[in-house]
Amino acid sequence: MHSLIKYLILSILFCTLYAYTQIRDSNTEPLALKRDVILNLSPFSAVYKERTTFRINENGKINPLKIGLVSGFTVGASIWLHNFQRNAWWSGQRGLFHIQNDWEYAMYADKTGHFFDGAFIHKLYSGAFLWAGLSPKASMWGGTLFSIAYMTDVEIEDGYARDWGFSLGDELFNVMGAFYPVVQNVYPPLQEFNFKWSYFPSEDMRSGKKQGAFLDDYDGQTMWLSIGIHYFLPEKAKKYWPDFLNLSLGYGVKEHTDYSKRYQDFYIGFDFDWRKIIPGDSKFMLWMKDILNHFRFLPAPVLRIGNSGTRLVVNY
Repeated sequence: MHSLIKYLILSILFCTLYAYTQIRDSNTEPLALKRDVILNLSPFSAVYKERTTFRINENGKINPLKIGLVSGFTVGASIWLHNFQRNAWWSGQRGLFHIQNDWEYAMYADKTGHFFDGAFIHKLYSGAFLWAGLSPKASMWGGTLFSIAYMTDVEIEDGYARDWGFSLGDELFNVMGAFYPVVQNVYPPLQEFNFKWSYFPSEDMRSGKKQGAFLDDYDGQTMWLSIGIHYFLPEKAKKYWPDFLNLSLGYGVKEHTDYSKRYQDFYIGFDFDWRKIIPGDSKFMLWMKDILNHFRFLPAPVLRIGNSGTRLVVNY
């Protein structure tokens, strides 16, 4: 029931956004935007190519089947995720709402995770809205709104948990992550700087010593910044570097719950940009490639720099 109420609130917010756009369209001149976003790597590659108002769709018709599928997925996923998080984190934890300062929790791996989550949920829903027939600009801001609303709801639930608390740091990174795809489309070179997540269960998770959600199994997670080197090379040098081959910088933590043993690992290696490998340029395919590009799921050799020195390892 809680998740259904959450979805209804988000629906009301989106309907408010829709009403605002309709009023704006009927009473104002088209809004001229200062920058073109024309990279073909994004579903929003031509979002601001011409003068445009903030219309909810492009041709006056939203596909009811597609919007129904998006809505159904949202309701089902919200219910499942809420129950999953309640059992993993909040069970038996209910108390008074409070704010907690946890900036150094998990050696900042938690904060990078919140940034990734905010950006990923934005991409997931902005692409879904675009696929369902909403205009690029409405989809973009709808994704931002949904990401912030969902992540804030989770943070509020944490605020009622006795061992957790509402984290201002987490919420800051939630919002930053939700806005990062917007900034990427306003400033095209940032589309070549993408954050990825990889995971292999930690020893504690595999042995059963750690109970709960894999989402806070930070010892098994690595966060990556994947950089499209090809884009920044001089024209004469581009032919020597495949456009799908990226440079990737990684960050992970180990033994993060034990202050006497915990340490950080840094990684540098190569990565693949799936937007430039997988064929297809329809809205759906651009969206799917964008989603896949948020994960590093193939093992690859990287240099690991940590407390044991520098080693060549295979990391997921």
